[in-house]
Amino acid sequence: MGLLTTKEKTPEEQRISELMKRPMDSSIKGPLKQSLKKMAKDGKSIEEIDAFYRETAAKTQFIEKRREEYIREAKLADKVYKAYITDGVSRLEKVNGRFLASQSIKTDILIEQNNRIIELLELMLNNGTGNLPVAFCPKCGNQNISKEAEFCAECGSKLN
Repeated sequence: MGLLTTKEKTPEEQRISELMKRPMDSSIKGPLKQSLKKMAKDGKSIEEIDAFYRETAAKTQFIEKRREEYIREAKLADKVYKAYITDGVSRLEKVNGRFLASQSIKTDILIEQNNRIIELLELMLNNGTGNLPVAFCPKCGNQNISKEAEFCAECGSKLN
């Protein structure tokens, strides 16, 4: 009468069944049940089985919490990165636009100065008269000797 039949569960097996009814991540439930059954088979007490279950459940909850935090932080990092890229590119475009505009203005100033220098050189070479036996090309600066020339002998640009 004191013998257990195969259909009856030991107190440890009953406790394992009760523990496995609690909500838990399905990925850990199977391996945990196997570990608890092995503990019962090895003669561990109900208290030891409970302690192992609580420890495993606590670790699982901690891991789940960290996973949720990691996902939340990864999403936030992705948003920050996208905002940085979008804002950074627009800032870079503004800076480049300003730089190109300033370079264009500097180039225009240099061209104006170059043209003024050419005019002064022509005046010096022509002894300050309006006669232009020598003409300088406003584009390349080449000295064109023929005053009848309409185009630069060097680059082909139209002379004054």
